[in-house]
Amino acid sequence: MHPTRNSTFLVLFTAVLASSLVFAQSKPSAPNSKEERAIRDADAAWSHAAETKDLDKTVSFYADDASVLPFNAPIANGKDQIREVWSHLMSLPGYSLRFAPTKIEVSKSKDMAFEVGTFQLTTNDAQGNAATTVGKYVVTWEKQGGQWKAAADIFNTDK
Repeated sequence: MHPTRNSTFLVLFTAVLASSLVFAQSKPSAPNSKEERAIRDADAAWSHAAETKDLDKTVSFYADDASVLPFNAPIANGKDQIREVWSHLMSLPGYSLRFAPTKIEVSKSKDMAFEVGTFQLTTNDAQGNAATTVGKYVVTWEKQGGQWKAAADIFNTDK
């Protein structure tokens, strides 16, 4: 190897190793913890509420001061604006939505968490045919009054 490449490789390797060690030391609670299970349960109920167009139930999973960052739309702050985002989405012809987490990490303090997941949204296209869009999302959770509430929710499509 060329000396410069060796130096670059060593620096990159050291940086990756150091980052891994820092993450390992600050790793959130163990998988399948009580908190993670509670978030997974909330997700299942939230997804069901969204799928069945239960607007009130869907919005109830958010903290009062939450923010939603939907694709192709401005940020929605607070439950009133979040309700508008969901109401619009649910009113689209052919609407169907399912989402589920692929990763949940709970902080050591067990009062915050983040989730990464995927979704499948179906709506009708201009010709009235069902068109399915897949995407991904990130949700940050805060524990409030013993319940997990979504504090920030961002989602975008894969295309």
